[in-house]
Amino acid sequence: MEQRSVRTEEKQAIRLHRYTLGLYSYSLALALLGTADALGFIHTPAAVTIAIACIAANTALFVLFRSGFNLRFADPSLTKLQVYLGITLLMLSLYHVDVGRGISLGLCFLVFLFGIFRLSTRELMTLALYTLAAYALVINLLMHWRPESIQNVQQEWFNWALLALSLPWFSMIGGRIRELRDRLRERKQELQDAIGTIQAMATRDEVTGLFNRAFFTESLGHALAQAERHERSLALLFIDVDRFKLINDSLGHVVGDEALRKIGARIAGCVRGSDIVARLGGDEFAALIESVAAPLALHEVAQKIIEAVARPLELEQRELALSVSIGVAAMPDDGRDVQTLMRNADIAMYRAKAHGRNRYSFYTRQMSERAEERLALEADLHRAAQRGELRVLYQPKVGVADGGIRGAEALLRWQHPRLGLLAPDRFIDLAEETGAIVPIGRWVLKEACARAAAWDGSYSIAVNLSARQFSDPGLLATVEEALRESGLDPALLELEITESMVMLEPEAAAQTMRKLRALGTRLSMDDFGTGYSSLGYLKRFPITTVKLDRSFVRDLPDHEDDVAIARAVLAMAHSLRMDVTAEGVETGEQLEFLRREGCLAYQGYYCSPPVAEEQLLALLETMSTQRRRVRAIESVGR
Repeated sequence: MEQRSVRTEEKQAIRLHRYTLGLYSYSLALALLGTADALGFIHTPAAVTIAIACIAANTALFVLFRSGFNLRFADPSLTKLQVYLGITLLMLSLYHVDVGRGISLGLCFLVFLFGIFRLSTRELMTLALYTLAAYALVINLLMHWRPESIQNVQQEWFNWALLALSLPWFSMIGGRIRELRDRLRERKQELQDAIGTIQAMATRDEVTGLFNRAFFTESLGHALAQAERHERSLALLFIDVDRFKLINDSLGHVVGDEALRKIGARIAGCVRGSDIVARLGGDEFAALIESVAAPLALHEVAQKIIEAVARPLELEQRELALSVSIGVAAMPDDGRDVQTLMRNADIAMYRAKAHGRNRYSFYTRQMSERAEERLALEADLHRAAQRGELRVLYQPKVGVADGGIRGAEALLRWQHPRLGLLAPDRFIDLAEETGAIVPIGRWVLKEACARAAAWDGSYSIAVNLSARQFSDPGLLATVEEALRESGLDPALLELEITESMVMLEPEAAAQTMRKLRALGTRLSMDDFGTGYSSLGYLKRFPITTVKLDRSFVRDLPDHEDDVAIARAVLAMAHSLRMDVTAEGVETGEQLEFLRREGCLAYQGYYCSPPVAEEQLLALLETMSTQRRRVRAIESVGR
């Protein structure tokens, strides 16, 4: 709207300038009129009347342009009005001129010149006919009212005839000039559009319409130079959409591109018009904030972006919940050149991801050390499976009622040659981001199935599926291959998924789960209660087991809210004919509560922490021996 107003003002200025040129012509005409009066070619009262008419007409035109009232006309330039007004005033002057009327007719061509670039051939022809009719009227009026002013009537009509021969040709030539001008203007516009398209292709991102990496990098370099010269500060925000690959994998790139467009628009709406927002590639954006008033302003901008992106995003009748992680680096503290500032903003962004995503982080020097460690860890992770560094530990799943081990959950660990045994929280997120989680998850699944098949065939094995694994088109084939190669009974394999994983695209998730159930496997929903699934969706999922999250078990049975939540989950699961396994059981009081409420199984340190297979087998043997002794004692007693 503001740009349109600016363009209107510019055009008005051009129209006013053109009117001023016409005003110069009127000034020349008035000077000639004064000369004619001085030489006695025209009577003074008539000259004064004509002068007043000219001044009044031009004053009215000036008011129209200055007030903007001219914009209400079909032709805002008022070219037609001006030329017809000019011819009319000229004819009024010719009526009163006594000498040199034929020469004065030449001023008609001056009036025509004013409209020659603005009027079409047809419009100029009409103007020529009006001029001829007007001059014929002047001759007749002179013959009737002022015959003494006509020295030779034949001379007047001869002048009319000359005008009748020349004006149509002049009009045709003028019309052609106007057509040529219009064609040149069109070619110029096409050329400008082509140049604009080329510039847009060179500087704009094709998907979002924002600036691209090349333009942003160049602009950042200029901004840094200006900031250095004028001792000003600036800040760079690196913005990465969290888990965006899941959207592309599950919903397709068309929906993904539309999501990027809307995210880019929301980010651009959170900064000033003078700031630069760009898409660097993939799901990464950047914002250049110049002339930063205070660090607090950067906090506000970053938080504003996070809140804007977090608003529900509706795409093709789907509602997506997205988040971003933002890294902030400022000049001069965090870097004085493009490469350093961009690297440090990127490091800060990954730090925000490491702290749970959906947040922002300011760069500190300590982050560079962590970033170097992360790069080294990423390189090692890709070779961990080939080097035989991955380990599978097993945590027993124990029956609440009888205390017997029903199976185990396979838990991944990484035996790093330098850092020692690493828990999943040290490398799983990194594996997810880099895509290494899919081959690693495949290895865990095959290893767990192979080991479980070697047991006595009565113990189940649970394997966690990552978000990327679950959306991987090859998941079904991987599970089939693991079962076939190991010979494990599918009924003994339990695949664990999380709420957030399936709620991203519930319909597609339900279809994948039905295919997995068709293989004979069991499905459990891990960390239940921590996400945002609804009973309406849950009852449509072919889930066999619900796992009560450890956060609700930790304070049982003393915390009233946890007691209420645990009872609600158990009651809901029983009504949907699902089993419940409680996680994180560490005390006898917790176990007793779960027993009273009808929980089927539990995991936790109260029975055993995650252990190697040898220790699990020893534990199974110990429990089996204890059971045999109990049965032997019972048989002796009978």
